[in-house]
Amino acid sequence: MNDQENTKVAQLPESVIYPDEYELIGSKNSYFSAKVRACLQYKRLPYVEVTANIESIMRAKQLTGSHIYPVVMCPDGSVLRDSCDIVVALEQRHPVRPVIPEDPLLHLVALITELIADCFILEGAMTTRWCHDRNADWAKRLFSQVSSERVKDDELRQRGIENGTRIGASIRKRFVALNDTDYDPHWHIEATRDILSRLDRHLTTTPFLLGDRPSLADLGMLNAMYGHLYRDPGVLSDYMHWECISLSLWTEHMLAAAGESDRGPLYLTASMEDVLAGFGQWYGERALNQVREADQRLRGLPDGEIVGIAAAPNYAAWRCQRLRECYLQLDNECMAEANRLLELAGLLEVCQFQPNWRAEKQDLELIKVPNR
Repeated sequence: MNDQENTKVAQLPESVIYPDEYELIGSKNSYFSAKVRACLQYKRLPYVEVTANIESIMRAKQLTGSHIYPVVMCPDGSVLRDSCDIVVALEQRHPVRPVIPEDPLLHLVALITELIADCFILEGAMTTRWCHDRNADWAKRLFSQVSSERVKDDELRQRGIENGTRIGASIRKRFVALNDTDYDPHWHIEATRDILSRLDRHLTTTPFLLGDRPSLADLGMLNAMYGHLYRDPGVLSDYMHWECISLSLWTEHMLAAAGESDRGPLYLTASMEDVLAGFGQWYGERALNQVREADQRLRGLPDGEIVGIAAAPNYAAWRCQRLRECYLQLDNECMAEANRLLELAGLLEVCQFQPNWRAEKQDLELIKVPNR
């Protein structure tokens, strides 16, 4: 997710959309925009994508109180935020060409995949963009270009350039500061490369992650594959293009998902189980540690306290909570197989962990509420 600052709201141009048209404020270089774009595409919903430049981000801030994108403006005037919530809302509004599997175990696997992509493969993607001087310099130029792209007013365009430069420099500074911690860029590169390899082997024999048509698993994984890894220059992009041809083709299919068929079954293969095993190998312990750390931080807070969506560990813990609640709703017939799949993915302890708190999303904030 990218940040822009709110300036000169009064100068914003009016948006013009058709009555039945969605409007997506997003960016091709945004990690979380890819999932939303592919969902709109696959469901064949009429939409326009507005580049997340300084003008559109000012408008998003005016509408939502936040500069975080992607944001979807609906034909009925409502506003959707957070890519995982946007997909659920679009599924409820447009159940035709569904993306959420009906089978409870496949739904669980889809949520596992979405969680790992959104919260943990993200770390490898951010590492390749910001941990090396050449990549970081490219990314700062990219931010300036995106922030000022298609802005016609010269003064506002210059502000966009300066804003993008400032944001890029701020992100780079945070990653430079990690040099004095136990953060290991090489570990993240190795982990991501292994996941890329496992995904490529799987997609050599299976069209999509969970069978013959796209699902939530594909939408979630596209976040990880496109906005950074497939597009950004660097070692992982080179590896993906040179060595992971099936994964690259899948990425391109998902980018034009309106053309994909909704026919065919969803199913779980041994090669997808190998992908789950990769999740467990690299990220299972990290997920459990984040849940435990969040439990230590949040248990002493009063109910109603804002715990902050911008704090990555708290957000990851909330995403783990979503997975846990899906798991706890499974019937006894599914539980043994669910335990096997979660253990394979390294997330069984996460789902069996019993925190004394619970977080709920209110607008775009995470609020601590009584545990139920």
